[in-house]
Amino acid sequence: MTGRTDVPPRIDEPAAREQVVEACRRMHQQGLIAGGEGNVSVRLSATRLLVTPSGVNKGFLEPSDLVVIDREGRPEVAGARVSTEVKVHLAAYRARPDIGAVVHAHPPTAIAFTLAGLSLDQRLVPESVVALGEIPTAAYATPSTADVALGIERLLRDHDVVMMERHGSVCVGANVLAACDRLESLEHTARISFLARSLGSPVPLPADEVARLHRLAEVQGGARRPHPAPATARPAVPPDPAAVDAAVQQVLSRVLDALQRGR
Repeated sequence: MTGRTDVPPRIDEPAAREQVVEACRRMHQQGLIAGGEGNVSVRLSATRLLVTPSGVNKGFLEPSDLVVIDREGRPEVAGARVSTEVKVHLAAYRARPDIGAVVHAHPPTAIAFTLAGLSLDQRLVPESVVALGEIPTAAYATPSTADVALGIERLLRDHDVVMMERHGSVCVGANVLAACDRLESLEHTARISFLARSLGSPVPLPADEVARLHRLAEVQGGARRPHPAPATARPAVPPDPAAVDAAVQQVLSRVLDALQRGR
């Protein structure tokens, strides 16, 4: 028996609207989105989703601004501006009938790792192993296209958090606040990893400890893990230490600036 359930808890629409607005404000205040970036959705029923609108700053949304769509992405109210990344959200719900919410954001440190060709699936911090699980990176595809959605759908079958190369992250959860918590943990883990790399050579957790943490996650309803084989992320190739050092130095000033703005 594990803490995971196959069906997300039901939520009424007014409560869902309030939670999405709260999540968007958290993301904006922490510098995880900027301008009109990012989008959030909640599964209201088997045929209806609540999503953020397109082209507005998500940090200043009101509950009435959110849009209800069907499972094909069509708005219930004609003329409503649906998020341009709705394909990603629809793909996530197809892949994961157990989830109730999807959060797409642009966490700066985590994205910087993809720019440098570095994986965040490093198993350095026990909390991230339990809460996030493995963190694959989807190959770059033009934003808002079907190619992005296809890559995300494949990876989300076995993961709760996916990075998109040069683009952002997708985090899922039983509800929008749980998905938002994963987003915050993702960026926090990326910052820790970045700082550790700038100080020296981080040492991953031993394999037996990672296995122990995976068992703990299963009991506590933590992050999803691949069963029985890894998902179709690109195979990890150990980076050349000199190349890693050069990449870290190259993005250092850019990331520090982004972190400062996010405070």
